[in-house]
Amino acid sequence: MNTTGERRRGRGVCVAVVLLLLAAVGAVPVARAAVVVGATLDRDRAAVGEQVVLTISVEGGGQDVQPPVLEDLPGVRIFRGGQSERFSFVNGRVSAEHSYTFYLQPTVQGSIEIGPVRVTVDGRTYETNALVLEVTAPGSGGPAPEPAPSTPGGAAAGDDAFVTMSVDRDSVVVGEQVVLTFGFYRSMRLSSFESPQYSPPRTEGFWREDLPPEQHSTRVIRSRRYNVTEIRYALFPTRAGDLEIGEATVRLPEDLFGSLLRSRRSRRGGPRLLRAGPLVVHVSPLPEPTPADFSGTVARELELEASIDRRRLEAGQALTLRIRLEGDGYLPAAEPPALTETEDFRIHQASSGADSHPRGGRLHGVRTLEQLVIPRRPGRLTLPGLHYTYFDTDTRSYRTLTTEPIALQVLPGENASAEPVFAGGRKSEIELISRDIRYLRPLDPGARPWGGPLPGRSAFWVAAVLPGLAWLGSVGWARRRQRWLADPRRVRARRALRAALAVLDGEGDAPDRAEKALRVYVADRFDRPVAGMRNEEIDALLTAAGVDSGRRERARALLRSAEAARYAPAQGADTQLLQETRVCLQGLEEVLRAR
Repeated sequence: MNTTGERRRGRGVCVAVVLLLLAAVGAVPVARAAVVVGATLDRDRAAVGEQVVLTISVEGGGQDVQPPVLEDLPGVRIFRGGQSERFSFVNGRVSAEHSYTFYLQPTVQGSIEIGPVRVTVDGRTYETNALVLEVTAPGSGGPAPEPAPSTPGGAAAGDDAFVTMSVDRDSVVVGEQVVLTFGFYRSMRLSSFESPQYSPPRTEGFWREDLPPEQHSTRVIRSRRYNVTEIRYALFPTRAGDLEIGEATVRLPEDLFGSLLRSRRSRRGGPRLLRAGPLVVHVSPLPEPTPADFSGTVARELELEASIDRRRLEAGQALTLRIRLEGDGYLPAAEPPALTETEDFRIHQASSGADSHPRGGRLHGVRTLEQLVIPRRPGRLTLPGLHYTYFDTDTRSYRTLTTEPIALQVLPGENASAEPVFAGGRKSEIELISRDIRYLRPLDPGARPWGGPLPGRSAFWVAAVLPGLAWLGSVGWARRRQRWLADPRRVRARRALRAALAVLDGEGDAPDRAEKALRVYVADRFDRPVAGMRNEEIDALLTAAGVDSGRRERARALLRSAEAARYAPAQGADTQLLQETRVCLQGLEEVLRAR
């Protein structure tokens, strides 16, 4: 009995059966769910100018889904948002879900009919249901929609990550503050290994000031939880017209963990680039006619204060007048009011300063000026009140602030000596003489000789010369200080390194401190405002000052590193960044001091 042959024949039969079964399974088509398309609005009532979210959903079918095209709607601006896709395979059935987002901004009142919208799935065309949007007058719409990209081309709420960009007002006058907010929304399920790279928007035509710190929060949008990072800027338009704020982007590098959790569309390879499209701000010129004493300042809630360090002094002495401007606006460029010389007073400028800091989500500024006031004559004198005219953005009109006059008591410069007066009447001549008698005492035999005339002693000359030298030193120091106070630009330049190192050693994130220290140093060195100083301006100032290309390139590299480290921190990089910034500042100071 040929056992070996039977075994071989048995194996061949088994293989053939398996192949037949596999072919039968492959011949059976995979069941697919029926196709269902629909359209929804996040609300059916809105005001003119508000944004409404239109979502078109496709359920079922295969993977060949053509994105829908929304036809033009009269009286509506349409922006395309993002899309999302989900696939599943359960018990031989393929289930697919596609979602497409559009943003509608009505421009006229009335009822607007939307759709039906056509969608092509697996070569067949389907239509969604029709929708009606009721548009009311501006300011009378329903609740605000959930966050969405401000312009077409970006991802939308519902995606793993999306960005937004908005301004608190899109119609202002020249110099009025606009708060720009950039938001980065990141789903909780996104991999924590991704390090986003943020590219801020270009703001040509604006002075720009950061409004730190960054705001971090958690929000739930459409049943999804997002980590939200918001960055704010204070913008001040410098000219009239329609000024554009450029797009801002966030680049998400591809990684292994994030790619396993994203949709098929997100796994096409390479990094993801999220965009917040450009915005336009309409800037109007200041209203005419302009008052003759208009200071050029545009602000709101502005306050003017004047104070002195004393109200009683002698003629020829100096008092300090402190003038302070404070309010909501860009005040470092403002020129506070100042006293001028009169027949009663001499005036010398002592110092000036400016400071800006966030308050209530906006930029709050302080501008100070100190003057030395020297009365020319004794008597009761009055410092005149100050006047300051500015444009108030709350009332949309010009306003004038005033301070009250300040009264002074000025005494004579030299007090005449008076003879003593006896209240009890004239004394007898004998009594007066007897008070002037000094009795002689016999010389003590054990007393030592007095040592000769005083001019022969070294201690005498030390005691005689030392007060004079001290007086000359004090006079020289006072004159030097007066010259310094008369030239605040020189004072600011000499203290530039110290101010920059104080920022570097202060509190806050290391990238912010490094970047701010470099900007503060260059601004103080060249008497420029810190606000709005761009990297190109820093490089131009250092080039004009004769700084070599190596040090300039080092400064540019540090600014780029600080900006990159803000959103892509590396372990141990903060200490190195601070140390390199310190070395760069000291090198710039060495070159600029030698000029």
